[in-house]
Amino acid sequence: MVCSTVTFVLAMLCLFAGNKPGFMEDYHIVTLNTSEVGQNLIPTKTSGSDSTPTSISVGGIVSSLSSISPAGIVSGLSGLIPREPGIGDDIANALGDIENGIADKVAKTLGIQDWYSLHLMDMCEGTYTPNATANGAGLNVSSCTNQTAMYHFDINSIISEQLSIGPLHLNLSDINWPSAIQDGLDTLSTALNATFVFYCIGSAAAGLAVLTSLAAIFITSRLFSFLNWGLASLGLFALGIASIIVTVLQNKAAHIINKFGNDIGLYAYKGHKYLVLTWVATAFIAVAAIAWIGIFFLGRRQEGNNFHEKYHFGKRSRQSGSSEFARRGA
Repeated sequence: MVCSTVTFVLAMLCLFAGNKPGFMEDYHIVTLNTSEVGQNLIPTKTSGSDSTPTSISVGGIVSSLSSISPAGIVSGLSGLIPREPGIGDDIANALGDIENGIADKVAKTLGIQDWYSLHLMDMCEGTYTPNATANGAGLNVSSCTNQTAMYHFDINSIISEQLSIGPLHLNLSDINWPSAIQDGLDTLSTALNATFVFYCIGSAAAGLAVLTSLAAIFITSRLFSFLNWGLASLGLFALGIASIIVTVLQNKAAHIINKFGNDIGLYAYKGHKYLVLTWVATAFIAVAAIAWIGIFFLGRRQEGNNFHEKYHFGKRSRQSGSSEFARRGA
């Protein structure tokens, strides 16, 4: 009963982790770090921008020009022509002093959060405390989406909306956001939905096993032992499959996001605490299933022993009765 109870509690936590701001936020499936997105767009000073003029002779100019092709001259002169300001300049102007604390300012300037975390039934977002570059930075949760069964993680829509209403009114193409990220996550949505179903089955089986375990205390029947074993086995199957899917899903999602997102400053991290939670729940229900199958066969053996004792006792009674009848007849 204890193992079934622990399994039920852990399975419910797997379902509802992160369902509201601040509740088990560390137990995410995958987290996206967007604090560095946009840094690659900011123009940097060239090494020769601060150099001082040097005196040159007319002969040196003629000699140098004679060794340079017309294409090279045009290419060199094009660097002297002022370029049109772009998105990177807008970001730099909005940041002000971009030399100090740039990682903590870019995301805010773009209008997006520092991180986005995927949970089984919702998504949360927020900032790092005290800042994104601090060692062991904490998570400050700004908000979470409405809790939804079989939640679909559409990070493209979320980022696009926040960029559009941000200070610079940008879109995904302005920050070179790869569409392959969402395409890859969409292929995993079916697996995530299946995980939700298996967690529901596993938690329901564990909950029923708790009730039947209580009944088994007062009703000593092998039928209840078999019923408890069946429920524990169902829970083990469901939670085992869910844990396997989550493990594979974390690896796949992190690989997709890092593969296409690292170039723009996007990074993904797997939720190791969530993995521990789901596998511990699976381990407890496995112990419960083993215990109930042991109790079932132990009860069967005990019933067999009782049957043999009754059989031998009855046989001895019949033999003694026959002997007494024969003695009296004589």
